[in-house]
Amino acid sequence: MSIDTAISDVAQSLGVDSESLKRLITFESSFDPAARNTVTGARGLIQFMPSTAKSLGFPDADSLVNLYPDIEGQLRGPVLSYLSQFKPFPTPQSLYMSVFYPAFRSVSPDTVFPAIVQKSNPGINKVSDYVSRVDAVKNIVFLLKQYSALGFFLPVAAGLIAVFYPKIKGLFHGKTSVEP
Repeated sequence: MSIDTAISDVAQSLGVDSESLKRLITFESSFDPAARNTVTGARGLIQFMPSTAKSLGFPDADSLVNLYPDIEGQLRGPVLSYLSQFKPFPTPQSLYMSVFYPAFRSVSPDTVFPAIVQKSNPGINKVSDYVSRVDAVKNIVFLLKQYSALGFFLPVAAGLIAVFYPKIKGLFHGKTSVEP
């Protein structure tokens, strides 16, 4: 099975749009199933807090990631299990807040987060700040991982252009040799 199929299946099981789920995961972890927040200890695709991992039956967030080390397994396992407890998701905010701050799933978008949440998430002061950041995510990271050849070659090509452009641009401006 492919990652796209797993995302579609999980989104369908949750009753959400697969693009919203992709944006959320991209924002939280860049689709890195081993992602770690060094400040909070959160891990995985949707940044499971240690206490959340325990509530799902894991000793800690590290154990969750060790048992589900790949994208598809984590999606079909703990991500689906965790998010299923919050169904239904009538709005993208309800989905996003289920991951970021579940108590605010159904509040006004203008609701202000507690000071501790704001402190550990600079620039995210109210619900609409988080929602707009997730909604703004273009699934570039996901696409690069899905098409790994492009994920490798595009950055390499960009790097080569950055290094060699100054040296070769003279060839296009009438110079007959390239200076070292």
